Parts: sequence; structure tokens; C-alpha cells
Amino acid sequence: MVKNTSTNNADFKDLTFFALFSLTFGSIMGSGVFDIPQNIANRAGAIAVVLNWVIVAIGMIALAWSFVYISARRPDIKSGIYGYAKFGFGDFVGFNSAWGYWLNAILANASYLIFIFATLGNFFGIFGHGTSAGGTLQAFIGESLLIWVVHIVISIGIKEASYINIMITTVKLLALGAIIVVFCYGFQWHMFKINMSTLDLHLGSMLTQIKSTMLVTVWDFVGIEAACIYAIYAKSMKDVAKATMLSVIVVLIIDTLISVLPFGIITTASVQTLQTPSTAGIMAAVIGSIGGNLIRFSALISVVGALLAWQMLATNIVYLSAIDKTMPRILTKLNKKLVPSNALLFSSLTLQLFIVCAYKSGAIYLNMIQIATSLVLLPYLLAAMYAFKLIITDKKIYYYELIKGIVAVTYSIWLIYAGGLKYLAISSIMYFIGIFVFYKARRENGQKLLMNKFEVLMFLVIIVTAISAFVLWYNGTIVLG
Repeated sequence: MVKNTSTNNADFKDLTFFALFSLTFGSIMGSGVFDIPQNIANRAGAIAVVLNWVIVAIGMIALAWSFVYISARRPDIKSGIYGYAKFGFGDFVGFNSAWGYWLNAILANASYLIFIFATLGNFFGIFGHGTSAGGTLQAFIGESLLIWVVHIVISIGIKEASYINIMITTVKLLALGAIIVVFCYGFQWHMFKINMSTLDLHLGSMLTQIKSTMLVTVWDFVGIEAACIYAIYAKSMKDVAKATMLSVIVVLIIDTLISVLPFGIITTASVQTLQTPSTAGIMAAVIGSIGGNLIRFSALISVVGALLAWQMLATNIVYLSAIDKTMPRILTKLNKKLVPSNALLFSSLTLQLFIVCAYKSGAIYLNMIQIATSLVLLPYLLAAMYAFKLIITDKKIYYYELIKGIVAVTYSIWLIYAGGLKYLAISSIMYFIGIFVFYKARRENGQKLLMNKFEVLMFLVIIVTAISAFVLWYNGTIVLG
């Protein structure tokens, strides 16, 4: 992948705009879009869903702009979301950004694996159905095998794997286009008006409903930073910016249509009870069971693509951190295809561990994506804060950029609040584990663990929060689900 492990500069830059767009779009568009109707309707009524998308549109475009702004102002930072935190706030903050992002990627893939075999359960009973979907012994074996198939594919080479991702992205776009066309065909205004005029107070107040959808909707945008992470391989930094913004706009349009249109096809109560993937159930309601099975098949192909894209991202983020001496140097080793073999193995083994834990604990798909999303909220906030820092430290402040920076930071803080304290608490335990990895990297380079008072304060906050969260989880005060 990268011949020189001592710097952040790649010896070749092969990724075109379309390759970067495919990686970003493929990373964003995973399992979430195929299950978003039920996942959102289960927590909010039609009115809250529409209001939620207005907030998400404003916030996500502002957040994507943060990545674009940083890449334009600091084109020398080619390590993406990790580099933004490191150059903005120091090594320890940068490590936590990389660690949280990496864990998010691994948990995302764990959820994808569960989703794949939960979907296969519609065709083969051995993989489970209903509450057991994706959680049987046969599903666990299949999920484990798929981890190592993806491992082998990536080992062949990042460029070759990106070609596979481009083909899968093409299939994904066609499938999503078909879903939207069918949803539009089955849409009825009178049904939509009925759902929009019904206040689902049993789901809580309007604010509660909007808050409850945030982790689900943000999950459908996790990956907007993918092009920035692969900037080191991009032919042009301008392509990184264009790929990022185009991906966000396309995903925003697709997600909004797929989550809102079902309210004009069937009742809210019917959407809430759909099985994974819920888009298949709605397709079946419009054109019959053949349409539902076609979507299930398309979802499988799409999620396998997302699995590949996210394992590539997970590998790359720890590799970039390692060559920057923020993670242990063992993770910088490359194979003959210039792929970070140890970083890939580390990611694959951790994913296998998560799948074992999910199987033993009976963790469901929705729990996995909520924990994964909570882990990525800190890296997003740090990136937004760094963009804001660049704006206010410039010689001349442009107020339009200042407004966008304020919106990006505010939205990131809102996400952490809306996501819920219990998932933030669970995340702190995982950040606590990362301290030992950071300590090893610092020892290897003969550096102190913490360099200033800010890092000491952050260190103490993580430790206190993690210990408190573990105690609360152990005594049953914190319960996932």
C-alpha cells in the first residue's frame, strides 16, 4: 500500500474521483438504508421522522463541509479524521479519535455480519428468524468464515479491493433506485396524510421522538469521512472534497425518500413491525413477494460491499496512526502487495472477538449500530472543532464559514446529547482499554504518556467515566436495548 512507512506520503496516488466516491458512498450505504423505515418508525411517528431529516440535512452537510474545509486549508494532513484531531489538539486526543473510529468500524462490521445472516434467515431457517435472526450457531459459523474471506480479499491489495467496491456500489445504486421507484409507485397521499396527522404520544414527546432517531439516522451517514481517510492515495485533494460532498447529498436524498415514502404506503404501526430488512416488506406490500426477495438479495450484496469498505477503513486508520507513532509500530508492517498486514490482522481478530461476544450475549443488530455510532461521535466532534479552530485563527474571518463551523460543532454536540448517556458510558469503557495501547506506543518512542494538563484532564475523565459505567453496567443500572 505505502512503501515508505516513516512518513504519511504515499508513493503512488491511484484513487480517482469515482473510486473515492465509491469508497465513501459504499462506506455510508451499508445495512442501515435497507432497514431504516422500521428502525426509525419504531422510535418516532411520521411527523417526528420528517422533522428529524430536516435537522440531519442541516447538520450532516455542515459536518461534511468541516472535512472539506480542513482538506482545503490543510492539504498536508492526509491521515483523515485521526490527523484532524492530532494536529488540532495533540497526540492523546488524536489517538482517542483514531481508536474510537477504529472501534466504530469494527462494530459496524459486526452489525453488518449479523444483518447479512439475519437476512439469509428469510431463505434458510438455520440462520434464525425474528428475535433469533443472525444469532444461531450456524449464523455464527458463517459470520466467522466471512470475516476471513474479506481478510483475504483485502490482503490482495487496496486498489484491487476498491475495484470490487466500485462494482458493488453500482449494484447498490441500481437497487436503491428501484426501491425509490417502487415506493413512489405505491405512495398514496391519503395514507400519508393519515400518518402525518397521527401523534404517536406513546413513543414520547416530539423532542423525545426526534432524539431517539438520531443514532439511527447518524448511523446511515457514518462513513462521510472515508474519502478524507484515503486522501493519502487520492490523485487530487479536490477529488476528496467533491467525493465527500456528493456522497452526503446523494445519501441524504436516498435516505430521506426511503424513510418517509413508506408512510404513504402502509400505516405507521405496520412499518414498526416489519422484519429485517424492512424495505423488503414494503416492496412486498406494493408489488408482491418477488419484489421483497429481490431487495433482500440486493441488500446482501450491498452490505457485503460495506463490510469490505469498512474493514479497509479500519485497517487504514490504525496503519496511519502507527506510522505516525501514535499506535504500536508493529502495525506498520506491509505485505508484498503493500497492504498493512498486521493492521489488517489486528482488525480481523478484533472483529472475530466481537462476533463471539455478540453470539454469547445474544446482542441484536440495533444494539450493535447504536454502540458503534456512539463511538464515532467523539471523532466527529473533534473534526468539527478543528475546522472551527482553523476559521477563528485565520487572519481574516469569513462569517459564512464561521456560521457553518458553529453549526457543525453544535450538531456534533447535539448528537452526543441525543445519543443517550448509556451508550456514551459504554463507549468510555472502550476508550479506557485504548489507553494501554497508547501507552505501549509512547514507550516504544521513549515519550511521556501525557504531555500537558489538557491531556491529563482528558485521561482522568475517561478513567472516572469508564469505572463508573462498568459499575453501573455490572449492577444492572445500565441495560442495553
